[in-house]
Amino acid sequence: MDERPDALVNQPREIEAVSKERLAPQAPPRTWRAERICSAINQNPAATLASLIAFYLVIACAQAATKLLWTDELITLAIARQGSFQGIWRALAAGADPNPPLSHWLVLESTRAFGQSALAIRLPAILCVLLAIVCLWAILRRWVEPAYAAVGILAFMATRGFDYAYDARSYAPLMGCAMASLALWLIACDHAETPRDWPPQNLARIAALTGMAAALALGLSSNYYGVLAFFPIAAGEILRTARLRRLEPGTWFAMAAGALPLLAFRPLIRHNLAEFAPHAWNRAHLDMISSTYLELVEGVFWPVLGLALYSAWRHRRALTAESRSSLQPHESIALVLLLLYPILGYLIALAGHGMISPRCVVPVCCGFGIATALLARRVFASSAGAGVILLGIALVWVTARESACALILAQQRTAFFALRSDVARLPATQPIVVADSLFVLPLAHYSSEDVRARIVFPIDFDAIHAYERDDSGEQNLWAGRAGGLFPMRIVPNAPSTSPTLTVIARPNGWLVHTLAGEGYHLDESSPDPAWQNLGGVFTPMAHEDTRLLTARR
Repeated sequence: MDERPDALVNQPREIEAVSKERLAPQAPPRTWRAERICSAINQNPAATLASLIAFYLVIACAQAATKLLWTDELITLAIARQGSFQGIWRALAAGADPNPPLSHWLVLESTRAFGQSALAIRLPAILCVLLAIVCLWAILRRWVEPAYAAVGILAFMATRGFDYAYDARSYAPLMGCAMASLALWLIACDHAETPRDWPPQNLARIAALTGMAAALALGLSSNYYGVLAFFPIAAGEILRTARLRRLEPGTWFAMAAGALPLLAFRPLIRHNLAEFAPHAWNRAHLDMISSTYLELVEGVFWPVLGLALYSAWRHRRALTAESRSSLQPHESIALVLLLLYPILGYLIALAGHGMISPRCVVPVCCGFGIATALLARRVFASSAGAGVILLGIALVWVTARESACALILAQQRTAFFALRSDVARLPATQPIVVADSLFVLPLAHYSSEDVRARIVFPIDFDAIHAYERDDSGEQNLWAGRAGGLFPMRIVPNAPSTSPTLTVIARPNGWLVHTLAGEGYHLDESSPDPAWQNLGGVFTPMAHEDTRLLTARR
């Protein structure tokens, strides 16, 4: 008979049950699944990059196909329609656009190959930002894994600078060329020559420096603020020279070659200064710096600032092996200069012509993409699956933002065509007097031939200077008047003899004041909320207070 206590009798059974429970298969924790996803991304960088490219192209092409062409793009298109590089140069020399010729020539070639659709007109911009994304990937892969590189790409796509991927102006080439020159300079640094190796025998370095020179030259040929791309490279090269204690002249020769287009553009620059600088819309103001970071970089600015402050606080005592940056000093200084584009651009504007806007320093958005990836990896690298979580957040952010942009563009499109219909129903015997330089070109472009023939754009520079903030749009259109560049009549303003006029103008603008002085009484024909929806993301179809008015004596 077994007289052991029940606890001792049951102990082997309890041990056996616990052992079976421990050996039973368990569902993997979430962090483990996230690690598997992260590992799959990191082990397939080509597939990750291809997915990002596909995601980008779907968004950019969809937006480009539906967004209305606005005034600046229609100026680009009108100049491109001159049909040759010589014709483009003549239009720019006359002052029809204060930009170098590259973006106009790209639109010319694209429309020759693919027609006159909005997507064809914007295709060069889409490809230039694609170049910027590929170069961003190449730059980021020097320092971070594919998952964090993807976070950096998506962070760039979450900025307002991404909107210029589907805008047929000079800002997409500006981004593409700036990132290409930086990426090629970093490759050239990896293949530095030895002190006695000049001229260099390293073919990879020669190719990288040649490409860098071409990228710098093309950036200057698209926008004069392409000169900013020289600063990160020059600062990084100066630091490399100081650390290596020897001069590597190849980079400096390449930068000198990249600056050569400025010699050819000097006549255009002088003409632009004389024409636009006295009453420019984009005169240099100190608040341009803050508006660039807060409105152009947009919501990405705050997470990057927060990550930077947290990282600095976390590693405030010492640079441990874990916290030390993977960037070389010359790479770090180049990134810092890229992030300081708005300040550098503002200083250049003050020293030169005094004209600048946030879009002129749009490559800073690429810099914030790089900073996001580097800081995120530094802060979250020790957390299992953090890269996947950040990647998911970034995907949702970009998708939500572009969905909101698509809604705004759809509202803008609906509003514009509603107003165009209102204008088309006006009496056929009346001219349509349009005094809004933002509205007149889209109205002429999207109207029928009959309506277009009735559109008149009057200009009185003395009155404009008395009542308006700037005359930049009028200067563009007036410069294209002699060559018939634009599809409507552009005339000097003269007193009207008609008892009734249909006027599209700003209620406090120069034309309303002029007509009031001639004895006209102006009424808003039909207040329409559609005017409020003509704004856009740096691409408005009209000034905010423009209205359809009736002028009667």
